Amino acid sequence: MSFSAAQNTGFPVIGGYTVAEKPDASPERWNEWAENAPGGANLLQSHEWGELKRRFGWKPVRVLMEKDGAVAGLGQFLYYSTPLVPGGLLYCAKGPWLLWDDEEAVRAFFEGVRSIAATNKAHTIKIEPEVPEEDEKTKKLLWEMGFQRFRWNVNHKATLAVDLGRSEDELMAGMKKGTRYGVRRAAREGVEVVQDNSRGALDLFWRMHGEMVERKDFWSRPYSYYAAVWRELHAAGRGHLFFAEHEGTRPAAALVYTFGRKAIYMLGVSTREKSKITPANLLQWEIMKWAKARGITYYDMWGIPKPEELNEDHPLYGVYKFKEGFGGEMLNFVGTLDLPVKPRLARLWDRVEPTYFRLHQRTKGDVYY
Repeated sequence: MSFSAAQNTGFPVIGGYTVAEKPDASPERWNEWAENAPGGANLLQSHEWGELKRRFGWKPVRVLMEKDGAVAGLGQFLYYSTPLVPGGLLYCAKGPWLLWDDEEAVRAFFEGVRSIAATNKAHTIKIEPEVPEEDEKTKKLLWEMGFQRFRWNVNHKATLAVDLGRSEDELMAGMKKGTRYGVRRAAREGVEVVQDNSRGALDLFWRMHGEMVERKDFWSRPYSYYAAVWRELHAAGRGHLFFAEHEGTRPAAALVYTFGRKAIYMLGVSTREKSKITPANLLQWEIMKWAKARGITYYDMWGIPKPEELNEDHPLYGVYKFKEGFGGEMLNFVGTLDLPVKPRLARLWDRVEPTYFRLHQRTKGDVYY
């Protein structure tokens, strides 16, 4: 990697690599490092995301690895003090970001993170690397270092990603026939797509979201959480609300977050009214064109069922079929992994965590992650 970082002294030195916390990194500097990480880091590795999670009891621990004055890897970990068990978790949401085919770099990074975990009194390191499930070499390396699968995946394991580096004609040609027809039909029917980030638009979006969740009997995080996320990311220029409009109504909407060369379709809502003119299809197409025009090359359509669970009985199967129509590549990652760095306490937390999870969800109406 060629992008540089200011050289610091006092880092642990491992095989020529230095690994250390960066507590004083400015938002601009940290985001520059993350956006230039291999493949471009995920939004959940942004400085803004770390500060947002601080409000919910997680302390950002930003870790940078350098070699010869150049950044060689990074991870924004979030520390959570575990109830009833001394110490806490260091959780790297949708990260870290490394050159995974470089074994020396991977080992150096996690040796450094182990030291940082000890400093922070963490008993468990939790990661969600976007390493493909089929990458047996990297998985073998992770298992050798002591990582093991967590009992469930905190964030999605699988997604559909659309390559926006292709021309518009190529993107359209890559869609399923029915999806492409839906895009064109909505346009013929006079549907238009607008971006509206006003307070009134936000209120409408969450009202539509609540109605859809109730109609489909989905579980959803509370409005207060989503509103906090929106405020933080929109203020940073990363949050965007889009609506499909038709004859004075807004029958479909989408919430999109951007970070570097990536855009995430985080939430979508639609009403039953006017579904026959497929406004959601045109909405997605116009968002892709909008992102493409701004130099974004990766459109993450966020969560879908894991490949082994892709069947009509899955509650998100309909969501998957809609997203699949836009011609994205299915990406199936290794999921959430744990590294017990203080085995006795890590085992104790592993036994306590399911009960705490259920209790937190029951009393707070939300998950603690």
